[in-house]
Amino acid sequence: MVRKIISSFLIFLFLSAVFVGIPLVLVFLNNYFNLPIYTNLYFKIFGVTLFLGGFSVVIYSTFLHIKTGRATPLPVMEQPRKFMVSGFYKYSRNPMYLAEVFIFLGLFFLLGHILLFLYPMGFFIIINLFVIYIEEPEMRKKFKKQYSEYTKKVPRWMSGF
Repeated sequence: MVRKIISSFLIFLFLSAVFVGIPLVLVFLNNYFNLPIYTNLYFKIFGVTLFLGGFSVVIYSTFLHIKTGRATPLPVMEQPRKFMVSGFYKYSRNPMYLAEVFIFLGLFFLLGHILLFLYPMGFFIIINLFVIYIEEPEMRKKFKKQYSEYTKKVPRWMSGF
């Protein structure tokens, strides 16, 4: 029980850093080094749309994980107990990670700081490596043929990627 509480706290700290801390540092550095800020009404509308769309996918997928009994959507916290192929998982093997990239892109378009444009690219590279070398091998080992068939039908990110 204590281990789960500590794990939950560490995950909370990590997510806080990823979603709040790093973007705040990037905005500070952008201002400190007087780097460009691109902003206009269309960027802001597009940013809000990307941000809210990504946020909605994350919330929906999280509830889907809980509802189906798959356990947590965070594989580092708890291994999945069930194989899930519903909701956005019918179209992408990693809709939550993809939605997080959209959230970060939305922040760039909303706030306009150029360093915030680099963040989703770096985040995507790191997540892609994590998915390819850690998450997918674990899923193949745990769900064997079922996961193998799934990977043939559903793209890792979205059609064309």
